[in-house]
Amino acid sequence: MNQREAHILQTNMIRAMGSHAGFPSLFDNLDKIAFFLKNKDFQIVFANRFFYERLGFTKESEIIGKDDLELFPKPLATKFREDDERVIQTSESMPRMVELFLSRQGLPDWFITNKMPVMGLDGKTVGVMGTVQRYDQARSLRSPDRAVAKAVEMMLENPGEIESLAHLAKDLGLSHRHFDRLFKEDTGLTPKQFLGRSRVQVGCKMLRETNASISDIALNLGYCDQSAFTSQFRTRMGFTPARYRKQMSN
Repeated sequence: MNQREAHILQTNMIRAMGSHAGFPSLFDNLDKIAFFLKNKDFQIVFANRFFYERLGFTKESEIIGKDDLELFPKPLATKFREDDERVIQTSESMPRMVELFLSRQGLPDWFITNKMPVMGLDGKTVGVMGTVQRYDQARSLRSPDRAVAKAVEMMLENPGEIESLAHLAKDLGLSHRHFDRLFKEDTGLTPKQFLGRSRVQVGCKMLRETNASISDIALNLGYCDQSAFTSQFRTRMGFTPARYRKQMSN
């Protein structure tokens, strides 16, 4: 997409949103918060500096008109598209979505995403806008609830030692159902989701810093076999553990 086409796309979106559409430019002045605005075709219409620089672009025009499939690995892009479709179809926001993605340096990091519908002058949803920032900048991975804080600490430091979440809840003096509810209220994820992401994060560290085989890493993380680890890793990171290790060794 050339600059003229990008300008037309932005202009049409502004007209659909009305006179208050100039506010996205304010996000260029926010530190370490990525802001994006997409139309109903899921194409980027606005992106602040932190958003496009995080993806390796030097100016906004380079990213205008692109969709997630052009910017991210397919597994991640598919997940983003599903969220966007839900926002547009329901006209409801999706706040505080906690995810584990790779940083620009190839290191796994926690991010929190907020998405909300963009409404046109006719009251209909014309797009999606949102923010993304590192989770420990928005809110530390700690909880005011002592049991949840202990669970988070265990999952982040030694995820492979957790035999089952039901046993973990019992050890913390909670019912499994009550533990699930408290944990999601405080972190935005279920214990199962959080544990899965933590295992992948620790797995990345082991792939970078040790010579252990992928099968041994899988077992150390609590997976039943290498294929289970590979499947979860690909879903979260967009490629296999073997490819990640090779990329980080170059």
